[in-house]
Amino acid sequence: MIRASLLFGICVLTVFASLPVRAETIEDIKTAMEEMKREYEARIKGLEAKIETISTQQQEDSAKIEEITIKHDKQVSSIEQKIEAKTLNVEYVGRGNAPVGRGGLVIGNPFGFGNVSVGGYADIEYGDFENIDASFTQHRWVINIGAFPHERLRFNSELEIEYGGPNVPNADGEVKVEQAYMDYLISDTINLRAGALLVPFGRYNLYHDSDLQNLTERPIVARDIIPTTWTEAGAGVFGRFNPVLGSYEDLNLNYELYVVNGLDAAFSDTGLSGARSSLKTDNNDDKAVVGRLAVSPWLNQEVGVSGYWGEYDTAGNDIAGLGFDSLLTFGPLEWINEYAYFDVAQTTTDVANFFQGAYSQLNYDFWPKFLDNSFLGQGFENPKLTLVGRYDWGLISDDSDASLGDNEENRWTLGFNYRPVDNFVFKFEYQWNQTTGEVLERGDNNGFLSSMAIGF
Repeated sequence: MIRASLLFGICVLTVFASLPVRAETIEDIKTAMEEMKREYEARIKGLEAKIETISTQQQEDSAKIEEITIKHDKQVSSIEQKIEAKTLNVEYVGRGNAPVGRGGLVIGNPFGFGNVSVGGYADIEYGDFENIDASFTQHRWVINIGAFPHERLRFNSELEIEYGGPNVPNADGEVKVEQAYMDYLISDTINLRAGALLVPFGRYNLYHDSDLQNLTERPIVARDIIPTTWTEAGAGVFGRFNPVLGSYEDLNLNYELYVVNGLDAAFSDTGLSGARSSLKTDNNDDKAVVGRLAVSPWLNQEVGVSGYWGEYDTAGNDIAGLGFDSLLTFGPLEWINEYAYFDVAQTTTDVANFFQGAYSQLNYDFWPKFLDNSFLGQGFENPKLTLVGRYDWGLISDDSDASLGDNEENRWTLGFNYRPVDNFVFKFEYQWNQTTGEVLERGDNNGFLSSMAIGF
């Protein structure tokens, strides 16, 4: 009995002794949990603040990326337009490849002829030179018509009317085909071409359009040495290569190589222009070969080499020509050069036995911002002004009169242009001319020239 009571008392004491300990432990746990909760809530708030900061930064970065993308797209578009303007070649038909019809019955083309495009250019000039009557001259009106009946078949043509044509009062004008050729496209590297061809001798003969030029007067070398516009009936090949040299991938090679009727014997000691042959017949049974290789190591940089050989009469005498040209751009500065030499084999001593000439031209494009809101700039996306300087030289042997020596002409030209758009130009220039022997172009007469030209 005493033992049982003792055990009961010990149990009661043990229970009562343990109660405060358990209560204290629970309170401590609650306190610790509340502290942990507050700590985690603080951490969560901190993380939420960081996430919000990151989200805000991402939004700002996205806005910046979008802004940069818009600027980039505008720059790319501007560069593409400049590239297109600088890389116009003999295969264009119209500055914008404007369609007349794309097959079937379409608006503006009820006849349904397919894939035809139209373009052209025109100019009007005014000249005032010493000892020469000042005159307005409606020099050229040219129409280009092209056709693309298939993606591998192409036609291009250029019909020029000079000085109003042959039927106007006191006419000294003409209507002539300057090119009319067909292409059979095989690959980038080789294609076939035949017809009335622009002769690929020198760069100017291929890019002679008035609106593409920054000066009204064509260079002496492009008039009296290379008979621009020089067209021949013939056939040949053309193409391009893009060789990769290690990590260098920007090199482009373009070539044209044709067999043509060739120059005839109607040249003189004042120029080769009279020797341009008929598109109907050849004056002998031999054919001439002409070609040009253009090397472009970078965009808007080009160096060309041209060659020509052919017999010009029935006695076996030949003309051989070699030409060099270059187009170099440095930001707004463009430097153009061309040189040509023709050697003439002869059995008589009263004709020229060589023709030689060159020109070097600097163009500087600029546009003052204060003109944006003037009548010169309003409404135009990319107007520009251009300062132009050019030196011309031509030298032709004269064996008919040894006392006079060879015929030589030098010319300096300073010009200023305004282009509201790339293919519409106002030109103003002054020439200083000096001649030895017979006159090739202007003689010793200095003077002023201005013109307007449009391409479309």
